[in-house]
Amino acid sequence: MSITSQAFTGQLPASFFEIPAAIHPSRPAENPVAILDLFQAEAARNNIVVFTDHVALRVVGIFPHEGGEAYFGFWETTDDLALNREAFARLAAETRRRGYARLLGPLNFNTFQAYRLRLGAAPSWGVFDREPGHPAYYPALLEQLGFTPSLTFESRLIRADTVPEAYGRKADLLAAFQQIPFDLIPLNPDTWQQHETELHALVDGIFSANPAYRRIPPAQFRRQYNAGFAAGLCPHTSVLFRDRPTGQLVALSFCQPNYAPLRLATTTAPDFARDYPRLPRKTLLAKTVGVHPDFRQQQLMSYLGAYGMMSFREFYQEIIFCLMRSDNFSRHFTDGLPAEVAHYALFGRALGG
Repeated sequence: MSITSQAFTGQLPASFFEIPAAIHPSRPAENPVAILDLFQAEAARNNIVVFTDHVALRVVGIFPHEGGEAYFGFWETTDDLALNREAFARLAAETRRRGYARLLGPLNFNTFQAYRLRLGAAPSWGVFDREPGHPAYYPALLEQLGFTPSLTFESRLIRADTVPEAYGRKADLLAAFQQIPFDLIPLNPDTWQQHETELHALVDGIFSANPAYRRIPPAQFRRQYNAGFAAGLCPHTSVLFRDRPTGQLVALSFCQPNYAPLRLATTTAPDFARDYPRLPRKTLLAKTVGVHPDFRQQQLMSYLGAYGMMSFREFYQEIIFCLMRSDNFSRHFTDGLPAEVAHYALFGRALGG
């Protein structure tokens, strides 16, 4: 069956959800209701076109109304180069027709959703929450289609036998942390609700300058990041820093246990109180860490790490620093420590006229 294209007008074909289920039988099924809600929300600021053969491939062209780069996302496929050549040729032609000169992906609308591909074999930990997990042939297919890594990322596992060395190296930082002139707000569902509006602004302020970042409206932020999300965070290592003179939130750290071994259903949100005791191995995921631009150069990124270290050994055996951009300052917190490293990339391709 050849590739067809269809502009999104409010519904997705049934095959859209059948294709990934066939390719990833061991992966939790997608949530059709949540994905359709996302498409309907994003249709207000993007033109969206679905390319598929309804059997073995799907890919979505995302064309922002404000111009700039076009994106492809929701890409799932069998290892079929000819089929992908046809699909991406049609996607490229549509991209050029709409006046865009570059394609970037996979990126499911914005960086608040799934994006990137893992490079190389799966790491020892398997796949943690929101880590790219896909067949090993995906990056090779994109490279054969003319795409190259545009942004690169990495995750680092610090094993239990390295933890004492890490604490030894950070002794001075842990001592200095006791005197920092910021209020510390542990994150849990109650404190999340108290600061929900400020949190949206803080996340936007921290990450808005990042490559490929697209701002999302508060309503979309609240659908994904809310008290239910906060219930899955580790309440001992997740924190907000607040500037005392101004009362402004200036830094955040979202951490959670690696719930992947529990194989929770897609429709079941993790809950620390319920799920942490059931974990066979206690691995902390340092997921989202950042400092507002106005408060950088004050060691706050290191102090966020120190905050997590204060209680880490009581609750966890090892830690994964997750999906750090390769050129991001946060990556340096673990420099020099033995680590297992996994690599990822977002791929781009310039389109000729």
